[in-house]
Amino acid sequence: MIRRLDLTLYDWPLALLTLGLNVAGLFVLASAAPNPRLWKLQLLFAAVALVAAALLQLFRKATVYRLSYVAYGLSLLLLVAVLFFGREVNGARSWFVLGPLRLQPSELAKLALILALARFLHGRALERWRDYLLPLALALPPVALTLVEPDLGGALVLAAIVFGIFFVRGLPWRHLAVAVLLAAVLVPTVVWPNLKPHQQERILVLLNPASDPLGAGFQVIQSMIAIGSGGVAGKGYGQGTQAQLGFVPERHTDFIFSVLAEEMGLVGALAVLLGYAALLYRLGVMAVEVLHDGDRLVIAGVMSLLAFQLLVNVGVTLGVAPVTGITLPLMSYGGTSLLTTYLALGLAQLVYRDRYEPA
Repeated sequence: MIRRLDLTLYDWPLALLTLGLNVAGLFVLASAAPNPRLWKLQLLFAAVALVAAALLQLFRKATVYRLSYVAYGLSLLLLVAVLFFGREVNGARSWFVLGPLRLQPSELAKLALILALARFLHGRALERWRDYLLPLALALPPVALTLVEPDLGGALVLAAIVFGIFFVRGLPWRHLAVAVLLAAVLVPTVVWPNLKPHQQERILVLLNPASDPLGAGFQVIQSMIAIGSGGVAGKGYGQGTQAQLGFVPERHTDFIFSVLAEEMGLVGALAVLLGYAALLYRLGVMAVEVLHDGDRLVIAGVMSLLAFQLLVNVGVTLGVAPVTGITLPLMSYGGTSLLTTYLALGLAQLVYRDRYEPA
């Protein structure tokens, strides 16, 4: 169950890229946070997340897979419990609050879903329509429970994980075409009518933020002003007027990329994006090099988790994606989000380390 820690077995490029992006995030957060206390808390969260990811490496891959369904069951229990005992924040009952500590079960559900789907689909093909029944039966409960909170952003991330794992498992093109057609039918007829009014408003504002510049469009407009005003070299660290004067909303969480672009300019923004690209590339190389499809699916789930959050978060700040409350991995403020990201990357590290062992 427990194995000896051998540092020569680990993928150090992945570890260094993770730490580098996290340090960059702490650097930006120190300027973006409206309260210095938040930066100190994030530093503590980073230390806890790093220790948790390191402790995860003490387990063998077989042990982690053996516990995957247990973790999945516990995540569902937490998602149900938060609906009754959670604290409502910004209209969503998705947090457990214990004094100064806050825990978001949907974040931990992302890890459990990756493990459960990877274990179930190991050695199974997706060739017939009925092959999707049991995997979807695993995927739908956490997605549905997260939607009930309601947390549209969290549900979309879970759905992206499912799609990424299905795609890497070997999703036939004819099935993909039918899925796209089905989505095109269900989105306007089923999904759209069941969205909350404020969620519908966010999507409509995406098409024309200027239609409500002081209301629903305010966040996106101020974000784009901040990014554009940064120019090539930026206004200087801590000198961003849009951020420092409070015009950029949620600047330490959802819109931290706006602060980065305003103060560090195009150069700083591109440097961070290249760091994310290198991280995702390294995960892709690891996915190719593992021997067992279950390990490949775990890494695919981690890649989907990070890539989707990156694309949506940056897209929101640029005004090309609706505001959904999805944070930027390793940079945005948030203890549970940071812990989930570290553990997800720790899982990828673990299965890659044990790639020659039986799945």
